[in-house]
Amino acid sequence: MSIQYPWALLLLAIIPAVLIVSRKHVGRTGFSLVSAIGRDLRPGPIKAYGADVLAGTAMVLMVLAVANVQYASYWQKTYPETKWIMLVQDLSGSMGRTIDEAGSVTLGDVALEGASAFIDMRQKDDLIGIIAFSNVAQLIAPPSFDKEILRKKLELLSREKDSTVFRELTVGGETNASYAAWLAVCVFFMFLPEESQPSYEQINELRYSLMGESASTIAVPPALKDINFGQGMAIVLFTDGRIEANKLTEDIEQGLLNFVNVIGLVKRLGIKLYLVVVGGDVTGEVRQALEVPAGESSSGHIFHMPRTLDRTQITAVYDQINKMEKNRLLVKLEKRKKDTRRPLALAAVGMLAASCLLRILPATRKI
Repeated sequence: MSIQYPWALLLLAIIPAVLIVSRKHVGRTGFSLVSAIGRDLRPGPIKAYGADVLAGTAMVLMVLAVANVQYASYWQKTYPETKWIMLVQDLSGSMGRTIDEAGSVTLGDVALEGASAFIDMRQKDDLIGIIAFSNVAQLIAPPSFDKEILRKKLELLSREKDSTVFRELTVGGETNASYAAWLAVCVFFMFLPEESQPSYEQINELRYSLMGESASTIAVPPALKDINFGQGMAIVLFTDGRIEANKLTEDIEQGLLNFVNVIGLVKRLGIKLYLVVVGGDVTGEVRQALEVPAGESSSGHIFHMPRTLDRTQITAVYDQINKMEKNRLLVKLEKRKKDTRRPLALAAVGMLAASCLLRILPATRKI
């Protein structure tokens, strides 16, 4: 419990003086000589003290109402978990190959339709962002709640739109999936509260640590160790390329990240990683890094899709990912201060009304 205005309690010291003065005044006009009459004729306790007791109680309640005694109240609030999801789309030249007999539908068309369907599946409070990549990766849409904006950003990756971004990325022949996943993690960094964001130096140092040979453990910046970073965060990466661990000398010189190390970082942060691989190959080292032993919580999943992928199949995959990233109902206890001013003031008014009735009713008044 707490008191908002403790100085008001000093008024309690005045109440006895007020009551004494009031009784002396009444005694001069009412029962100043009651001791001289018989015991049977003396007023009862209600007549003698009832009005004063009620008036004194009313004054005490008024003082407490002014001081505003407060107490803590706990409220249980249930709300759906908000997810942060990055859709990472392969836009390399091979995504332009046709997958139907008529030659009118490309793998890229089906991939974008699947991504659009996934956006429609998600809750309105989910933050969804888009990254496109080939030999380089670009942030197409920062995480947003607005599904209409996300659909328009996806259109920039379609061959019908033929946007500048589409032309730039489709020129690249290779798929740099490791850098695209790293960029998604960096986007999550930027959406953290300012006091929890790693510095540029920490991010740069972390990026260099992901190059070279596969590491058993990845050092996490101190700013990220004290928070539950990966709660509700996921990366969905769609590609038709080969997913392998880059660790050769030329890879390091080109600044390529080791995909195994990227997976290690994602797992260490608690982010889920879903790989949708169409007709491509995932090396054993990458598969072993992402998969977890039975009984442990999953850190992601690899979906191997045939080269003849159709709309039904990709929608089914995204529907499965949507179920795996289901928004849980979270329970939060909120502590709020509740005032007693109103009920105390009402009680004081009631006491004053009762005191006045005792003073004016013929059966209870003193004179």
